[in-house]
Amino acid sequence: MSAAKKTPIFILQTLLLLTGWTLAAVLGWRWWEQDAEPPPVPAPVLAQSTPPVPEGKVERIFREWAVEPQRDGALVGFCLLDESGAPLFASPLAGTALCPASALKVVTSGAALGLLGPEFRFTTILAASAPVSAAGVLEGDLILIGGGDPTLALADLARLADTALAAGLKRVTGSVLTDAAIFPADPVSDHWNWGDIGNAYGAGAFGLNLEHNRLALAFEPGTQPGAPAKFLGGGPAPRDTRWENHVLTGPPDSGDGVTVYSQPYGRTVTLRGTVPVGESGFTVTGAIPDPPALAAEQLRVHLEAGGVKFAHRPGPSAPTARTTLATHQSAPLPEIIDHLHRVSDNLEAQCLFLTLGRRQKAAPAEAVRQYWEDAGVRFTGLRLLDGSGLARANMITPLDLARVALAARRGPHGQRFRDSLTASVSGAVRGKIGGMSGVKTQVGFLRTASGRELTFCLMANGLPVDRGFWARLEVLLQTIGTTEL
Repeated sequence: MSAAKKTPIFILQTLLLLTGWTLAAVLGWRWWEQDAEPPPVPAPVLAQSTPPVPEGKVERIFREWAVEPQRDGALVGFCLLDESGAPLFASPLAGTALCPASALKVVTSGAALGLLGPEFRFTTILAASAPVSAAGVLEGDLILIGGGDPTLALADLARLADTALAAGLKRVTGSVLTDAAIFPADPVSDHWNWGDIGNAYGAGAFGLNLEHNRLALAFEPGTQPGAPAKFLGGGPAPRDTRWENHVLTGPPDSGDGVTVYSQPYGRTVTLRGTVPVGESGFTVTGAIPDPPALAAEQLRVHLEAGGVKFAHRPGPSAPTARTTLATHQSAPLPEIIDHLHRVSDNLEAQCLFLTLGRRQKAAPAEAVRQYWEDAGVRFTGLRLLDGSGLARANMITPLDLARVALAARRGPHGQRFRDSLTASVSGAVRGKIGGMSGVKTQVGFLRTASGRELTFCLMANGLPVDRGFWARLEVLLQTIGTTEL
């Protein structure tokens, strides 16, 4: 065959070969191994998604409720679970991770009941670095050892001191030291806002706390709005605390407009904002910057008032030999959780969160997550940064928050957990709410008119300022509860 005739055939063969290579690249097929067994294809990883939204009564009720103008532009997720945990209804955003605010506390409190048990109590110890002699002399230091108790009060310190006095303590050659090492040295989360941590609700969780780590600040407003407000004093706080007051007088009935700025272990507290005109002695609350130092100071004051002499000679920086002189135990865990849920106490929740991590020898978030996963909750999009919900970067889906509540309800202390939640809607609802600017959440249990107990969670992010939200949420739950499902 001539070269001229061979050329088209060669070109055709080349094109076919190139086409084969192209198809092989696209299809992942290798022609030279066409008789070989193809490699196994891995099973697709399916992302967890929100269950299909069922058509029915609850959907219609929620749809009518959700289109109110007050919720325009907001992200609202709602779900209702039956007794087995299956969704009776899940809105399109029920599987989307949203900020829960303080409703996240049920994740911490439920795990605490399960891992610590209802008999758990925080323990604070007054110890000595050496035995006290028959003459009542301690050749060394007193050591106040914190157990992370968020409820330790000045009265409890006084009782610890009285126990030591009754045992005959008369002289201490050293001083009063503190040991707060049960918790990390940094008492606040990196994810808490600077404008929160100086205020009472944002007080840090120390290994040694006192008076809920809260101090009272009193002001005398000026005679007219805009005038400086006089700072009358604050406490309890360490004696060397410095106050920088920049508070002004606000309009009548404007309430507490004060923001308190301080840092953990610091000695300067800066006060800004307004207090209302015409309200003499107006009082707001802030965070105690250094509770361990205050506790040591107050304990020494009480002992000195009882006749104990301190030589204040320096002793070892970290004495290892300790003799227990007195102990204080907190109320049992269920009572702490009752208060935690009722007033949404961030300090109590955070102390439990840190205690769970220590008990499980793990990072607190890992310990809590593992507990719920062992209970059957499979999280999607969970971001757990603290135990209180104060961090805006906490994220959980409404479905998962509801499943946590149901798992706690079905756990060994389920009735006690339910009883600790706040009643509303004429007793038909037991739940925990959470709120911060633009965020509203409620999770809990709904008793229907037919006697069923259903679990619900509603989370809303991006809300405008709206003081009527909770009342309208009650209407939604009441409507569902009185509907035959």
